[in-house]
Amino acid sequence: MKISRKIKNNQKLKAFAALIIGVFIALLISEIILQIFDFPGKPVSGWTNCKSNNPGQCNYLGFRGREITYSPDDFVVILVGDSEVYASSLPFEQIPERRLEHFLQNFKDNVKVFTIADMGYGQDQQYLALKKYFEKHRADLVLLMFTARNDIENNIFPTSGRNNTIKPNFWLENGELRGPTEGWLDPVGPRMKLALLWKSYVGKTIGESRIEMWKKDILPPPYQPLRHSQGEVDYSWQERWGNDPQIANGIKSERQRVGIGNYPTPRSERRTYGINLTRKLFSKIKGLTEENNGHFIIFKEERPWELQDAGREKVYFLNGKYYKTSIRQYQDDLRYLFHGFEHYRIPLNIENYTVKSGDSHLNQQAIDKLFKELSQIISKKNYFR
Repeated sequence: MKISRKIKNNQKLKAFAALIIGVFIALLISEIILQIFDFPGKPVSGWTNCKSNNPGQCNYLGFRGREITYSPDDFVVILVGDSEVYASSLPFEQIPERRLEHFLQNFKDNVKVFTIADMGYGQDQQYLALKKYFEKHRADLVLLMFTARNDIENNIFPTSGRNNTIKPNFWLENGELRGPTEGWLDPVGPRMKLALLWKSYVGKTIGESRIEMWKKDILPPPYQPLRHSQGEVDYSWQERWGNDPQIANGIKSERQRVGIGNYPTPRSERRTYGINLTRKLFSKIKGLTEENNGHFIIFKEERPWELQDAGREKVYFLNGKYYKTSIRQYQDDLRYLFHGFEHYRIPLNIENYTVKSGDSHLNQQAIDKLFKELSQIISKKNYFR
C-alpha cells in the first residue's frame, strides 16, 4: 500500500517536473524567436516629430528647420524651445528660426539661426539635444523660448501625454540635480523580449510604471484644495470636467492647466520643486553654452492676460473642492524662476495673438512682433562683436 502510494507520488512529481521543463523550453524558444525577429522593439526615450509630421523640413537632429550649415565667419544662433518654436501651423518659410534670422540680419548680415525644439519638450530634452548639437557644432548665442503654461510641468514628470510617453528625466535629490534616467532617444525597457511583450500588451507600460514611481518616491505633495469657500466661485472647471473627466486627475496632480493664468495659491510643494528643478536645468543649459564659448538668454512673450491686475484672485469649483488661484502667484513664480539669469519678457500688446480658438500657440503676427523686438534687444548688446 505504502509502496503503491510512493510510486504514484513519484509519478506526479515526474509529471510536474516535465511540465516545468516543458514550459521553460517553450518560453526559451519563444524568447529566441522574439529576439531573432526583434519583436517587440524597445521604445525610445524622448521623441522627434518632424520626420513624420513635416518630412523634408528637418535638420539632421530631427527638428523642424533648415539643415545646420554655416561658415567660419557666421554668427550662429540656436533657438531652443517647444511647440511654439516648432510652429506646426506656420509655413516653413515663416517658422520662428527664419523670422528671427530675418530680423537679426537687419543688424548683422552673416547671422544663421537654427532650431532645437519639438512639441512637448521641457528643458530636460532641450538640454540633452543641445548637448548632442555641441558634439559637432558651435553657437555664439543660445536663445531659450520659455513656455510658461507647461514647461515646468514637462520638467516635473517623467512621461508626457495621456499615453505616458517616456522621456529622459532629471530629478532633485536633497536639492541637487540627478539624472537623466537614460540618454536622449536611447532605447529603454527590459532585455528579455517576453518581459517587454508583457509590458507592451498586458501589464503596466514602462511609462505607467515610471510615473507611479515618480509620484510615490520623488515628487512632493501637490496643491491641497479647500473644502469650503466664501464669495464668488467659478464653475467653469466643473463644466469642462463634464466633457473631459481626465481634467480632474490633471488638476489634482498639477500636471494640467485648464485655464490660462489659473495658478493655485499659495504655491504648493510640488510647484516649488518644479521651479527649483527648472532653475537647475537652466543652469545646465547655461553652463553647457558657456563651455562652448556661447552666451545664454531666456525669453518669453507676455500675453495680454499676464498684464492684468495682479491682485485679482479667483476660486474654481471642481468635484466638491475649491481651488484658489492668483495672477500674482503666477508672476511671483516667474520672478523666482528667472532670478539670476539673463532673461527678457516681451509684451504682446495685440488683440489677436493665437492661431485660433482652442489653439493657444502664437500666430504669425505674434511671432513677428516677438522676434522683431527680441532682435532689437540683442542688437543693443555686445553679442555681435
